[in-house]
Amino acid sequence: MEYRCIVSVIVPVYNAEKYLSRCIESILGQTLSSIELILINDGSTDQSAGIFNYYASQDERIKVIHIENNGPGNARNVGLEHAKGKYIQFTDSDDTLPPNFLEVLHNRMETENPDLVVCGSKLVKNNREIDKLTVCEFESYHDKPIIELFVNLLEKGLAYSSWNKLYRKELIRNHKIRFGTEFHLGEDAIFNISYFRNSTKVSFEPGVSYEYHQNEGSLVNRYLHNKFEIQKLLYGFLRSLINGVPCTHLKEGLILYYQYEFAFAFINYYLPDCPMNSIDRKKMISMMIKDEIVQEIFALPNHRSNLQKMIRRLVRLKSATFMDLFLRAYRRRYL
Repeated sequence: MEYRCIVSVIVPVYNAEKYLSRCIESILGQTLSSIELILINDGSTDQSAGIFNYYASQDERIKVIHIENNGPGNARNVGLEHAKGKYIQFTDSDDTLPPNFLEVLHNRMETENPDLVVCGSKLVKNNREIDKLTVCEFESYHDKPIIELFVNLLEKGLAYSSWNKLYRKELIRNHKIRFGTEFHLGEDAIFNISYFRNSTKVSFEPGVSYEYHQNEGSLVNRYLHNKFEIQKLLYGFLRSLINGVPCTHLKEGLILYYQYEFAFAFINYYLPDCPMNSIDRKKMISMMIKDEIVQEIFALPNHRSNLQKMIRRLVRLKSATFMDLFLRAYRRRYL
């Protein structure tokens, strides 16, 4: 198969005028020049379209596609349909890539010939690095089964995101792998689970890190009305995937990771922008505590953080009243 460029960078955009130029310039400034930048305007109502048009008039490597708003998963799927590169990379419209990011990932792909290259990430806030996740320890993991690698990455916080990876377009197309579109959270997870299931080799690149910017209004800071349902769906999907794997620590790793996710599913209903009144919130907490999957997940002891240990105790007590009191106190102090 012939390719028009080495890497297609797909960026879904919805009302990102504040940060879009910063993102585009970091991609156009890559040391690997044989790229195409596919900007998917997901029904933006701000000035994003004008920014697209300006940069597209300046650089022929840019392709702009306008669609009706249907979420980032659908936008990335549209980008995949138009991609002409041998490899695929996804960038969020408020994030940035270091100048040698694509070149380094591409070199690893060409040298080791894996199906996927994974790197770390930096969390940036107000132009300052405040946290970093690395893949240094994974370089010696080449002989591990793919599903074990996935759970290890899950525990590290690097499995679900699509932006810290370089994918083979041929594998995506051959197996018809697509992002989920039903929810606006977890669409990356569905894509990556499917991609890992169809991969035979994964390589790790510790030399570069994706730059994830925590901006005001970022999804991580917002209430999501269906967060609990999404986490249940993803946990069930992964649990079925590892059920046939005779490895106890894999299952424990998965459960401990989802204790973290479900702890923040509880906190989700106490975020400042949650519209629920106190009665409805308490009903929701009561329903969550009684859920069989929640009880299954929090049955395993957890020594990772005081927050998770406390939420586990309250889940095991099945007391919505005590959980509500604790989360109200947590909100006053931290939210």
